[in-house]
Amino acid sequence: MEWIQFILVFIFGYVTCKTFYFLNATRTSINIIKTAQLLSLAILAKSMEHFAYARTFKVLTMKESGISEQNIESFIIRTDDEIISYKRRAVKYIIDAHSRFFKELLEFHDWKSAMNILDSNSHAVQSLFIKDEK
Repeated sequence: MEWIQFILVFIFGYVTCKTFYFLNATRTSINIIKTAQLLSLAILAKSMEHFAYARTFKVLTMKESGISEQNIESFIIRTDDEIISYKRRAVKYIIDAHSRFFKELLEFHDWKSAMNILDSNSHAVQSLFIKDEK
């Protein structure tokens, strides 16, 4: 009878250990996914800043070169369309990268809601871009 108790206690301990390991691994996975979402959105936002700077610089260069206003306006419209398309495709790619199990972790569905999430987590995102003083 004692051996059965020992075996049952061992099995209970083993199952309990596995359960807590699974819960800890799940919590860690969720944190990693949320951090990856924030990081990818921050990189996208930063790339939009650089893209806007490049567009503005190009427009100024075109004006200095004497290119017609019609060509400059055409360039602006074309780049604005490219930016809108890039934003839509980038967010869709992030969303599609999540498996069905992790779709519930998504808190955004388009560029505007993604930027709202990024804004609400700005303290975490800012720490990503702070340079180390080492």
